[in-house]
Order: sequence, then C-alpha cells, then structure tokens
Amino acid sequence: MKLQVALDLVDLYKSIELTRQLCRAGLEIVEVGTPLIKSWGLPAISAVKVACPTAEVVADLKTADVGRLEARLAKDFGADWGTVLAATNIETIVEFVESGREMGLKTAVDLIGVSNLVERVREIAKLTKPDMFIIHIGIDVQKKTGLNLTQLLHIARVVREENHRVAVAGGITEREVEILARDKVVDVVIVGRAVVSDPSPVAKFTTLNKILKS
Repeated sequence: MKLQVALDLVDLYKSIELTRQLCRAGLEIVEVGTPLIKSWGLPAISAVKVACPTAEVVADLKTADVGRLEARLAKDFGADWGTVLAATNIETIVEFVESGREMGLKTAVDLIGVSNLVERVREIAKLTKPDMFIIHIGIDVQKKTGLNLTQLLHIARVVREENHRVAVAGGITEREVEILARDKVVDVVIVGRAVVSDPSPVAKFTTLNKILKS
C-alpha cells in the first residue's frame, strides 16, 4: 500500500519546495493537483518531476475530452500517471487509457461525480482496463449522502475483487489512514490537505506513511 500526496495548491514554488522535502522523507507518489496545473500549466508537472525524480508523478488532468491528446500532453511533460473522469463519455476514457498504454503512461479513472460506482467500473472494464480506479468522494458529498468510510471500503473491495487496482481519495485524515492500513483493501491512499495544510507537512507525511507501511 502506497501513500500518494496531492499537491492541491496554487503556489508552484511552495509545491516544489514541499516536494523536495517530502522526497527526502521517502515520497513514492506525488500528484500535481488540478488547481496547480490550472494555475501554472503543464510545466508544473515537469517542475515537480525534477523536484523528486525518484517518485512517480501523477498529472491530475481529470480529462473530459480529447483523451489521446491529453494523455500525450501528460507524458510529454514528464508524468508517469494521468487521470481521466469516469463521468465523461466512454469513448474519451477508452482513448485516454489505450493511448496511455501505447506511450507508457499509466492511467487512473477518477470516479468523482459518479452515482453508481461499481456499475460504472464494470461498464468501463468491458471496453478497456485502466491501471487504477480512484474512489473519490469529497467530504461534503459524504456528509450529504451519508456515505462513510465503511461503505467506501465495501465499494473498494468489490472493485478489487474484480481484479482492478484501487485508490481512495477525498478528505482522508490520519484516522482514515489507520482504518485503511488495517483493512488493506486499497492499493493507494491519496491525501491532500492532511499533509500539505499541516503546520509540519513532512512530519505528518512521515507519520501517515509509517501507519500504512506497518
């Protein structure tokens, strides 16, 4: 199980410095968040890759159209992974995943905004096989719908049993990391604010990483 840190920031210089610090602390996967890409463009991906060459870099493009083009852009700017929205049309998802495979870009399908997650995973899996499905439900949605981590883990278990790698994202704190570490259902745990907004982000990252690796 790996910890992925999402740089959900708009300050590129802060993001680069934080990536360098986390890299020295054992960072394995770093995500160039959508706000950072929108603020600084695709060169932000390259800058983060240079800051930690040993980590896999995820370009959180949340692609909704022109799948082949966006997969190519992610790869050209140094990303190891790219994300595409499960809520977009199936043609774009297939094009993104298949193009990524051709050019050596790993692909993750982000299930944010999808009502029936398992059904959508099965629809996509009939036509293509991404490297990861991200069960991504924000805090506000969880509060409104009543979804909790136990229910999300049930969804993750179903997806995993159907031979897919799974990541979880959305308001993950130390408490959730502890539960996920015990359950061992998911492959990647994605944290953003829990690390990047902490007064001591490196210490918080180290704590969370130790929990997952224990």
